[in-house]
Amino acid sequence: MSGERRMITASELDRLLLSFCGTELRKVARIVGNTFTALEEQGVQIDGTIADQIDARLAVLVGSGQLEAAGKIKKWRYSEARLPARRRSRRRERSPV
Repeated sequence: MSGERRMITASELDRLLLSFCGTELRKVARIVGNTFTALEEQGVQIDGTIADQIDARLAVLVGSGQLEAAGKIKKWRYSEARLPARRRSRRRERSPV
């Protein structure tokens, strides 16, 4: 490996954040922590702006209805998020019973 790190697009970051959300409320800090770990494993450049990017993408996901939030989403340790009801029901439909 040459030490070169790749950047991540907004849509990739959205997919990653959503992948760590479930049907029950989860601490945003947990979702973000899992996202940081996955980014590092994928060789994504982790710099001082990634937290701001995650903050912005979380706000977009909540604002667009792709996530439901409880608490102030920018306060990661004191807020929670989950998939909205319509998305939760789609996940259940795909799950083998």
